Amino acid sequence: MILRFFLVGIALIVIVGGLVGMNVMRDKVVADMFANPQIPPVAVSAAKAEAKTWADYLEGIGTVSAVEGIQVASEVAGTVKSIDFKANDTVQAGQRLVQLDDSIDQTDARLYQAAIDLAQRTLDRVSSLRARGNAPQADLDTANAELLKAQAQLARAEAVIEKKAVAAPFAGIVGIRKVDIGRYVAAGDALVTLQRLDQVYADFTLPEQAFSRISQGQKVEVRADAFPDQVFRGQVTGIEPVVDTASRMVRVRATIDNPDLKLRPGFFANVRLILPERPNVVTVPQTAITFSLYGDTVFVIREKQAEAGQQQPAGPGAGQAPAGPQLVVEQVFVRVGQRQGAVAEIVEGVKAGDQVVTSGQLKLQNGFPVVIDNSVDPSRPPQAGS
Repeated sequence: MILRFFLVGIALIVIVGGLVGMNVMRDKVVADMFANPQIPPVAVSAAKAEAKTWADYLEGIGTVSAVEGIQVASEVAGTVKSIDFKANDTVQAGQRLVQLDDSIDQTDARLYQAAIDLAQRTLDRVSSLRARGNAPQADLDTANAELLKAQAQLARAEAVIEKKAVAAPFAGIVGIRKVDIGRYVAAGDALVTLQRLDQVYADFTLPEQAFSRISQGQKVEVRADAFPDQVFRGQVTGIEPVVDTASRMVRVRATIDNPDLKLRPGFFANVRLILPERPNVVTVPQTAITFSLYGDTVFVIREKQAEAGQQQPAGPGAGQAPAGPQLVVEQVFVRVGQRQGAVAEIVEGVKAGDQVVTSGQLKLQNGFPVVIDNSVDPSRPPQAGS
């Protein structure tokens, strides 16, 4: 029993001694930190904020539509007799596309022509008799009316015959036919799509805040998902005079030259409305900006005069050195404007000439010393063997 108490006492002495020793070492480390609070400098890459002439623009989304595009339909009913086009044919204005059966109308036209001939002979006889005083004026008026009636009936029949030859109202490209030979179509039934595609519209919307910056004739650039590497150019040709009360958006129409017929009605369009250039816009690389819920920030590199006897960041292991400037970072909040490519507009927070950190931000806090090392571009993958 005495031996057990003796062993427990020795164990307690060892534990207490260890705790005291750890506290002494901790106090020494803290004392050393306060005696020499120098933080090792962090290697970062940096770039200067530049004042540039900014090509300003507004972006919207919309839809491509044809300058002229219709569903060709017959104005009269009838049975399809012939189809005079193939899908995707280029047709000219006035070219016949579909012929409806007009045999009955042709027969009616001949009947009305015969009635005209008879009415004309009757009118000639009555006119001769009236000239000699052997026929009343009423007979002359009746004969003249019969001739006019027959002429009107013939004109109507000829108009129906003409409408049964359904023609293209303008030059363009026809689509896939919607009827077959022998099918009966009613007036207004669609026969085929006809689109003029040498020019197209891009109808898009912009927020009402941009209304004062939109005007007729402004240049636009359009991109379509079907041709992601190609830019189609045109200009604004129409602005809706009212703003939609539900979405608070204004509708804008641009006319786009389409000589290669690549843009097609129904395409989704990404539209960029070109605005006048703005000079002296402060820009930084987008990699310099840290985005967060609390706000967007950048680390700006400042020069700070080192205190006498303080170790210099650039000379690790050099001991004490004369006081001189050292580089430290200051985290500042910024207001980011538009972005183009790899650069972003800084509306507030950074001025031209400021040097900002472009890589290594995760290792930084406000006031940390840094050294600039731009020998490695963080945007490029490391080379083999490096």
